[in-house]
Amino acid sequence: MSNKSHGSNDDFKLITYKRGKKSPKSPIQTNKACADTNLPPRDAIVRRIEDAKLEVKSSDLLASALASLREGTEILSQSVVTEIICFGLGRVGESMISRFQFAFLLCLKDFYNVGVKVYDPVFTEVDCWLLEQFGCFVIKENFGAKFRVSDKCTRIFYLPHCPRQLTNNLLWANWGLNLHYCVIVANSFNTIVDITPNRDLNKSAEYIVKIVPHMVELALINSFRLYEIFNDTAIHVFPWTKLKLLSDDFWSLHPEPKYSKDDVELITNEVDLITDA
Repeated sequence: MSNKSHGSNDDFKLITYKRGKKSPKSPIQTNKACADTNLPPRDAIVRRIEDAKLEVKSSDLLASALASLREGTEILSQSVVTEIICFGLGRVGESMISRFQFAFLLCLKDFYNVGVKVYDPVFTEVDCWLLEQFGCFVIKENFGAKFRVSDKCTRIFYLPHCPRQLTNNLLWANWGLNLHYCVIVANSFNTIVDITPNRDLNKSAEYIVKIVPHMVELALINSFRLYEIFNDTAIHVFPWTKLKLLSDDFWSLHPEPKYSKDDVELITNEVDLITDA
């Protein structure tokens, strides 16, 4: 595992599209002890995460996820995964849901033996310390999941129960044949389209709606003890054979998503698109 994946941000390049004043970034606390947030000692939290990881590792859920991921990468003819990017993990130091979702992420990390990058605006100093203890690199910039893959290497994107706007942003950032290199583990796109009113889909999930007919969605068999933590999670891949049949107009008409200020589901930052180049 390269040090670059975990200890450096040199492989990122920010591309800015400035349209106005930046939204304030969520500060990352720097010298805040666990006791100040009424949390258990850090070593106790680490043990809880390790216990959660052991439970996930031995579960049928993980076996199903790995089988579906294997099927997905075979469909793509891309068996090598180079990195895992996670958005919206939540406060792993205090939330049981986040802890188990982090445990799942760590199992994927071990299986693929790759670097992991994570971001959530709610991370505290304790969360960042925990993530780094487990070998993950914490992204400091809030760019609303607008992460562009540009090196033709397959990445897994994990967005556990994230708002649909974040997934929509990720699709927009890679709109075109770049999607072939994105494996997205997130809430089922098909379910989003089925249960969301059309007026909301048009405002907050335009790219999800457009891509659904041209992707392959692979289900996870969720038999996990805490069912709600992983319910409706699915794996989404974008086969070259489907993408290359789409017209230039389909790809060229892709304005950057705009969301209402009243949409409280998403913490936005309007200026940055980030790429791995």
